[in-house]
Amino acid sequence: MARALDLITLSVTVALSAYLGPILLSHLISKDVIHHHLTNFNLSFLPTPLLSLLQSPQTTDKTCPKHTYTTHLISLDPLLIYIPNFVSQSESQSLIDLSTPLLEPSPIVSRGADSAGSQARTSWSAPLPSDSHLVNCILSRSSSFLGTLLSPGRDEMGPAQVVRYTDSQKFDLHTDWFSRPRITDEDRETGRRRLYNRVATFFVVLQSNVTEGSGETWFPKVRPITPQAGEGDEVWREHEDGGLAFRPVPGNAIFWVNLLANGTGDARTAHAGLPVKGGVKTGMNIWPRVFFGPDA
Repeated sequence: MARALDLITLSVTVALSAYLGPILLSHLISKDVIHHHLTNFNLSFLPTPLLSLLQSPQTTDKTCPKHTYTTHLISLDPLLIYIPNFVSQSESQSLIDLSTPLLEPSPIVSRGADSAGSQARTSWSAPLPSDSHLVNCILSRSSSFLGTLLSPGRDEMGPAQVVRYTDSQKFDLHTDWFSRPRITDEDRETGRRRLYNRVATFFVVLQSNVTEGSGETWFPKVRPITPQAGEGDEVWREHEDGGLAFRPVPGNAIFWVNLLANGTGDARTAHAGLPVKGGVKTGMNIWPRVFFGPDA
């Protein structure tokens, strides 16, 4: 059997040499030209390894797609903006696929350190890999949205995090800014004297098939500039206990500024991920960082 395969491979090689020889010589072995002529030559009978060598390699597009989002200004003080179509359906699914194997019980910040197992936050979460082209495209899109909020060369976008809520899971009322600014692991190791806080938040809904009226993001201290415009397709509502509640719409994002002008946290940005009823809600957190200190 092996000898028969060797003979077939030899015959194919001779045949291809006879067919391609003049082409290679006349065009100085141009790969593009070879591919052009091969498109008119039936290669379906070739063994898969040989066929793969002769076919054009697939190119990978490393450019980031242009955004298609729009913006709705919900509140000026604190600043809160609703962003429809911040990510596409394919981007959302890719981010979900990327993060699913990495999910662990979500931590909360307690006395300046992360801890897991609290009943205040019962979701699952995972940091997204920083070497992912898609993740970097989303972070670049977020950075452009910020305009001049971050200082180039000093501040950073920080890592992105995926969070998943299933039936009954929630995150009680909390703020994203730190009462005690933090130091990165890298700065701690190198002795760099700077601290950071989360100046703003993007919360992007990647997936949601939850029961209607559940899984909302609730801001009890935020008031809208104007009443909800449309009827029947509202993305937010006035919550019965005050403030605004945003329903989870896949692809859409909420952006808000966490810090006051003096760098301290804005208590009005307190929010909660209300319990999910049935289904799954998957979101992505992006927390841009502002740094300060002698080495910032």
